Amino acid sequence: LTLADMSVIEAEVEVDETDIPSVQLGQRAKVTIDAITGKTYTGKVTEIGNSPIQTGTASQQQAGQQATNFKVTITLDEQIPEVRPGFTCSAEITTATRKQVLSVPIQAMAVRELTYDDKNNIIRPKKEENQQRRGTGIGTASAEELPPGQTKKETEGVFVVRGTNTEFVPVKTGIAGDKYFEVLSGLKPGDRVITGPFNSVRDLQDGDLVKIEQPNANNRGKS
Repeated sequence: LTLADMSVIEAEVEVDETDIPSVQLGQRAKVTIDAITGKTYTGKVTEIGNSPIQTGTASQQQAGQQATNFKVTITLDEQIPEVRPGFTCSAEITTATRKQVLSVPIQAMAVRELTYDDKNNIIRPKKEENQQRRGTGIGTASAEELPPGQTKKETEGVFVVRGTNTEFVPVKTGIAGDKYFEVLSGLKPGDRVITGPFNSVRDLQDGDLVKIEQPNANNRGKS
């Protein structure tokens, strides 16, 4: 006969190796239990595994395709009468917090291939070149066709409104929340960032024309 002590409830979750360096003892977490819908429970990290949990089939492990996770134990703050040992759950661990910082919506982020000179300055194509490439479908020059000292690399950034045109601005991001990325560099307060559905941002190009529509007072509150 085995009796479970339910006065202290621990949730064991698997954390990917890329995230485990950010997890520390005492960090707060939110736990959701699959069998108990509509409720979220709080707790804190009380144990972090030192050895990885190897997952995947034998063939995947031999091919180096297995996932490497670490076990993290979260002690919940309260007793839960409905819970049973062995219930499945998931957790969100808060590894860092920032207040009064510059941030952008996650859906505003995009990746573009930019050309840099030997001093790491961005070389932007002329508007005529952008229009020709968009109209003819001709892509940018390959790395072999670039002048000496110039390189191309994929860069993460956002599109900012500059007058009547868009400008792709590289940004360096910090911690990520549910809806926003912290911006460490690249933007300043007051910049107007273009956001929206992924398909809209995906098709934007540097130098595209934009028109800002002011909200109509008569249409406020209407859908």
